[in-house]
Amino acid sequence: MARVRAALRRRAKPEPFLLGDLAIHYEQRQVTVAGRPVRLTAAEYELLRVLSVNAGRVLTSEALLRRVRSGRDSGDPTLVRTLVKKLRRKLGDDAARPAYVLTERGVGYRIATPDDR
Repeated sequence: MARVRAALRRRAKPEPFLLGDLAIHYEQRQVTVAGRPVRLTAAEYELLRVLSVNAGRVLTSEALLRRVRSGRDSGDPTLVRTLVKKLRRKLGDDAARPAYVLTERGVGYRIATPDDR
C-alpha cells in the first residue's frame, strides 16, 4: 500500500496551459496574464478551464453551460455569453479582436491556439 501511495505522489503534475501572456495553472486554480494574477469567479474559471482543456475544439454554448453548471438544468442560454464577456474583460481581451476566447458564430466558443496568432 505504501508503494501505491508513493507512486501517486510522484505522478506528473498537470502542465499549465500557456497561450501568449495567458497562463492557467490548474493545480493552483490560478490564472495570470503577463504574470499578473487574474481574479475569476468559480463559473468564469470553470468556463476558461473547459475551453483550455478542449483547445482546438469548438464547444457549443449549451455544452459549456452544462459543464459550467455541473450538469444541472442548463438554465438561461445567455449565461455563457455573459460569462464570456466578463472573462474577456478580466483577461484584457478585446471583444472585437479577441486573442484568447474566440467566438464561432452560430456554433459556440473555443480558446485560441498558437496557430491562430
